[in-house]
Amino acid sequence: MKSSQANLSNEFQHVHKLLNQYQTMQHRMFGPSGDPHRGQGRVLSILKLKPEISQKELSYLLDIRNQSLGELLTKLEKNGLIIRIPSDEDRRSMNISLTEKGAKQAEQIEKKHDDFSQIFDSLSEENQQKLHEILKQLTTELEDQLGNEKNDDKNNEKGNGEKSRHKNEDSSHQR
Repeated sequence: MKSSQANLSNEFQHVHKLLNQYQTMQHRMFGPSGDPHRGQGRVLSILKLKPEISQKELSYLLDIRNQSLGELLTKLEKNGLIIRIPSDEDRRSMNISLTEKGAKQAEQIEKKHDDFSQIFDSLSEENQQKLHEILKQLTTELEDQLGNEKNDDKNNEKGNGEKSRHKNEDSSHQR
């Protein structure tokens, strides 16, 4: 029994290492705006869904401080991916829009994310569902071992608003 657990642990660590290598490769290819779940990529992904949005609303959706968002937006603006336009209703408020270059980048991010999902094509629908259930069990066990408060505090410090990743993704994995 211990031998099979050791094999599972080794295989899991190998998959983790490969995923990290994949992320590093993607970061080199697409830069800091290449991840639709983090930083600049997350902003671009939201703007792709809602082409014009107030900075206040964007800050709320991303669950990050306005100052942190301002830094992200400055970087995106310097790269020509977004523009900030004073609001018609309130000149003190800024609306954020994608530029043509930003829209193309957001499209590339989405395509790249879809490409990554293709690794699951090697599994049947049934095996994908089994893997999903197993990963949920492992996530729950790890969260229990770490203590939910520690996990919640860590997520809140990151400002990503994700209390429990697998709970939020349940509906998206059931295809």
